[in-house]
Amino acid sequence: MFTLGRRYAHVPLGALLLLLLVATIAWLLERRVDGVWDSALRLATPVPAAVAIVPGPVDPAVAAPPPAVPPPAATAPAPPVEPPPLPAAFAAAPAPAPPAPPPDERYALESGPFTSGEAADRLEDQLNRIGYATVRFRKQATMRLFVVAATGFASREEARRAAAELGRGTVIEPGDGPEVLLDRLPSLGEAVAAARPLRARGFEVRVEAETGPAVIYHIRYGQFGSQPAAQARSEELALLGVTARVVKVR
Repeated sequence: MFTLGRRYAHVPLGALLLLLLVATIAWLLERRVDGVWDSALRLATPVPAAVAIVPGPVDPAVAAPPPAVPPPAATAPAPPVEPPPLPAAFAAAPAPAPPAPPPDERYALESGPFTSGEAADRLEDQLNRIGYATVRFRKQATMRLFVVAATGFASREEARRAAAELGRGTVIEPGDGPEVLLDRLPSLGEAVAAARPLRARGFEVRVEAETGPAVIYHIRYGQFGSQPAAQARSEELALLGVTARVVKVR
């Protein structure tokens, strides 16, 4: 008896321990405390697709809407970016300049040459009386001229009286006696025409050609926009005894 009691003396202690282990497992399953069981259960449980959030008490500081942010100040638009210049090989050739308009053409009338200032004076007086402004051109030249002179005077005083009677002329003394030099004309026909009225008045007249330096004069007058207009005016003046030619002045 005593031997049997000693053999089974640990059975009540083992039963007590088994009960304590079962109670501990049951308590852990009920509480699901953090640890191995909770981790094992989380791994074994499928993750839900959506989790419902239970609304809790709202914190006024958190629930207040954020303060309004003022819009950014308007900024000036950025300046346009200039494209880089093309290389010289690809640059467009400059456009050709338009042709300059032709200059206005002007024409005038010209008379001469006159080999004496007195002949030029007479023509200028005539043109001024009919309303033309004149311009005189003076030129030194060597040319052949035809001299018209009144001769046959016995003295220098007599030659001066003849020049006063004619209203023109210069008294010279070449060696054959005093003479009154009246004209130096560029053509023989003009010289003969100038000598004819002197002979009619009873003067002895000499017409002689000479070559040497001479001062010649040209008289220019009138302004015309076309050559035909200038030519028509020249023909009108020819009726008054004025010989003129058309010249281009611009």
